[in-house]
Amino acid sequence: MSQSNINSKKSIIQNIKNFKIYLNERFPLGKNSIFVLIFTLSGYIYTGLLYNSKIINQIFSKEIKVPMPWHKIVALFIIIFMFFLQLRITDEFKDYEEDLKYRAYRPVQRGVVTLKALEKIGIATVIIQIILAYVIDFKIIYFMIIVWFYMFLMAKEFFIKEWLTKRILIYALSHVVIMIFITLVIVNAAQYIVLGEAENIFKFGALQWYRHNIDIALIPLFTLNYLNGIVLEIGRKTRRADEEEHGVQTYSKLWGKKKAVVILSLLFAVEYFLVILGLSYTYEKYFLFSGLVLLIILIISIYFMIKFLKKDLSGKIVESVSGLWIVFSSMGLGLLPYFVFSLIK
Repeated sequence: MSQSNINSKKSIIQNIKNFKIYLNERFPLGKNSIFVLIFTLSGYIYTGLLYNSKIINQIFSKEIKVPMPWHKIVALFIIIFMFFLQLRITDEFKDYEEDLKYRAYRPVQRGVVTLKALEKIGIATVIIQIILAYVIDFKIIYFMIIVWFYMFLMAKEFFIKEWLTKRILIYALSHVVIMIFITLVIVNAAQYIVLGEAENIFKFGALQWYRHNIDIALIPLFTLNYLNGIVLEIGRKTRRADEEEHGVQTYSKLWGKKKAVVILSLLFAVEYFLVILGLSYTYEKYFLFSGLVLLIILIISIYFMIKFLKKDLSGKIVESVSGLWIVFSSMGLGLLPYFVFSLIK
C-alpha cells in the first residue's frame, strides 16, 4: 500500500473519530435514537388506530392489527432521525458566530469538525432519506420537501434575524413549528402503510377516500408534538442562578424561575388533556389506561418542579423531568396502551 493510501486511510479514520466526538457532545446517538423511535412509533400507531376505529371498523365492522412491516417502519425511523440530525447541523451554521464568542468549548468552535464536513454529512443524509422514501411510498417526498423548506427558513432565521433574536419566545414558537411538519411526514407514511395493508386484506381499493374521517382526531397529535417542542425548549433553558451563562438567553432569566416552572407545569397539564382527548377517538380501554398512567406521571412531574423551586436544585432536574414528560406523553397517545393490550392478548 502506497504512503498516500495509508495517509488517506488515517485521515478517514480520524474524521470518523472526530465526528463521533461531535455526536457525543452535540447529538448523543443513544438518547436521540430512543426519543426519535418513541416519537415515530407514537405518531405511527396513533394514526393507525384512528384509521382502524374511524374508517376500517366503520366500513367493514372489523378491526385489523396496526400493520408493522418492519422494513418500512425502520425506513421511517431513519428518515425522521435524519431530520433531527439535520436540525442539529443547521443550528451549527446558524449559531456559529455566537457560539464562537460565548461557547468556544463546543466541538465546531474548537476545530474538532468543520462546517464543511457537517455540510457534506447533511447532504448525504438527504440522499439517504430520498432513497428510503421509495421503501415506504415515494409520495411522502412531497411532505419531506415541506420539512426541508421550513428548515431552510429556520437556518436563515426567516430573514429577520436581528428582530427575531431579540424576542426569545417568538423565536422558539416559530422554530418549533418544524415539529408539525415532521409529524405530517409520519402521519402520511402511516396512511400509505396502513391503508395499503387494509386494501390488500379486504380487496377494497377506495379506503383513501375516507381519510377526512380522521382529520379532527389528528389535531391532538399535531398539537401535542408542537407543545412538546416548546416543553423541550423551556425545560433546557430553565436554570438555577449560578448555572446561567453569559450571552445565553434562558427563560429563567426572561421570566424568573418560578414563572418558567409554572408555565412548564401548565403545559404538562394541557398535554395530559390532549392525550386524553386523542385517545377518546380510539378505544375506551386505551383512554382509561393511558389516562390513569399519565395522571400519575403528571403528579410526579409537578412534584419535582415544586422541589426544584423550594430546594433551589440544579436546572438539570427541570431538563430531565421535561424530557421524561415528553417521552411519556408521546407514548401515552397510543404507543403505550397499544403494546400493553397487545401483550395481554
